[in-house]
Amino acid sequence: MVVVNSGDRIARFYYRQTLILTTKRSHGSGPIEGKIPHLIRQQMKLSQTQFDELIACPLGLAEYIEILKKKGWITDSTGPAPPSSQSPPAS
Repeated sequence: MVVVNSGDRIARFYYRQTLILTTKRSHGSGPIEGKIPHLIRQQMKLSQTQFDELIACPLGLAEYIEILKKKGWITDSTGPAPPSSQSPPAS
């Protein structure tokens, strides 16, 4: 996740060097209210239950990636393969 603080706080989620999603919110210090949580949840491709778990912190990176895979936002062909799954160079 790459977070940029500009006029808004912009977060971009990359998987295997491929941009999967972008979300943003204002810098305000108070609670996020109104339609904003719904919009962030949609941008993150999560159900309400999954979003609640994310906010409560039991949803970790591995679980989030699994959710995105099940929803088809991440596939086995997304981006280059991670180093651990590549064959070692021939000697």
